[in-house]
Amino acid sequence: MTMFSSLSAAFTGMRSHSDAMRSISDNIVNVQTPGYKTANTRFKEMISEIGRTQNRIIQEHMGVAPETQFFIDKQGTTEFTGRALDVAIQGKGFFVSNTEADGSGSIELTRNGQLLNKSVNINGTDQLFLSDVKGNVVLGWPTDETGSFQIGTDVGSLEPIRIDSNAFSITAQASTEALLQVNLKNDAVTGESFNVDLAVFDEIGTDHNIKFNFAKTATLNTWDVTPSFTDGTTIAQTVPFTMTFDATGAIISPTSQTLDLTFSNTGGGTASVAVDFSTMSQFAGGFTLLDLSADGNANGLLDSVNFDETGAVIGNFSNGVSRNLYKLPIAIVDEPNKLDLRFNTHYAANSRSGEITLFEADQSGLGDFVAGSLEASTTDLATEFNNMIIAQQSFAMNGQSFRTIDAMAQIAYELKR
Repeated sequence: MTMFSSLSAAFTGMRSHSDAMRSISDNIVNVQTPGYKTANTRFKEMISEIGRTQNRIIQEHMGVAPETQFFIDKQGTTEFTGRALDVAIQGKGFFVSNTEADGSGSIELTRNGQLLNKSVNINGTDQLFLSDVKGNVVLGWPTDETGSFQIGTDVGSLEPIRIDSNAFSITAQASTEALLQVNLKNDAVTGESFNVDLAVFDEIGTDHNIKFNFAKTATLNTWDVTPSFTDGTTIAQTVPFTMTFDATGAIISPTSQTLDLTFSNTGGGTASVAVDFSTMSQFAGGFTLLDLSADGNANGLLDSVNFDETGAVIGNFSNGVSRNLYKLPIAIVDEPNKLDLRFNTHYAANSRSGEITLFEADQSGLGDFVAGSLEASTTDLATEFNNMIIAQQSFAMNGQSFRTIDAMAQIAYELKR
């Protein structure tokens, strides 16, 4: 080995372990960063060809070169946070994001599901998007006018997830169906009664309260049912109507009753509400309200969003209604460990990693989304401190070698003079 190759080996050794220390430092700094994947610096030998003879190639060892690798496919533990905008992937895959809200940026992948709200002015309008910690907008499959997801297999099928109140709203709908399930006392005396209040909506979204009074008659297993309003709204049907049960307590009639309503408020209009009585009963145990519901709703603006295990982004509206807005995909590449690093938790696909393909969590079995949780960093602090000691010692040894070889070179130079 020549003096030059000896100096080169020592120098590259110091440089390589400096890179190793940088990776270790990054790992320690990101020990609490959700979705962070530990970096590991490895070393490869550098061999230089310095000549050839008839029978062999003459080579010199020129030291080592560092190569940092992220074990991106390693799963971190899932930790519950309880925060509505936190979501973790349990299994394979990545979240998909775009560096620009208008879709003109580059596509990046991440396992960090610590999501935020990001306001962006687009064409003079302030819009609110779901973003990640890097500031990228998160992408998802949109829904159509019927609420069905528009699923695709490539990133072109995704849209930025917009969550401002102007993006989604719910129009008022008048009530058309209702369910009333009550158990009436089987030993009630004549005149004994029970009241149930049912809220229904008119066509402009105003709610009205129907009071149902169930009064026991002198006839066996028979009740008078009187629906009424207190706000001036009228009912076209003749009331009370009679409800009868058989000897076992099961309802005989009516199993349903349509009420034609005229609402008293301006713009309220009219509505026909079919009330389902088919699950009414007359058993022992007293008056019991078992179920009560009606369709229809007031106008509603988007208040907040949350996630479910399938990746559905669920919008919660000011009128109490919830509906699906988007669906998060699971993004898969052939070689995740060969992705290009863009940020400490963000990556980009390349020719070595393979192209991005999208899957649904509930249809593929690749993974699930865990709402209110985050994937922890894969960094182990004890391992990193151990690696730090090894890197420091190796750097010091290479430094000593460099100084020794330099001193030898100086002596040789002096002897030559």
